[in-house]
Amino acid sequence: MIDAASLKAIEKASKDSFFKQRNLIKQVLAGKKVLCPTCNKPIVFSAPNKDKVGAVHCALGCTDIELDMS
Repeated sequence: MIDAASLKAIEKASKDSFFKQRNLIKQVLAGKKVLCPTCNKPIVFSAPNKDKVGAVHCALGCTDIELDMS
């Protein structure tokens, strides 16, 4: 079983990750230069089309966040 402290740590890590991703997406969509923390390549926005969903990603795919743009 997972104790309360472990569950709280998991919830905090998940919350922190969500806010980091949200801020990264905001910066990219605002036109700011954002580098991938893993490969140091620029992170770019790819608009959705009929074959793929919108995404924020780096050239190597280290950072790859699909966007629900409904």
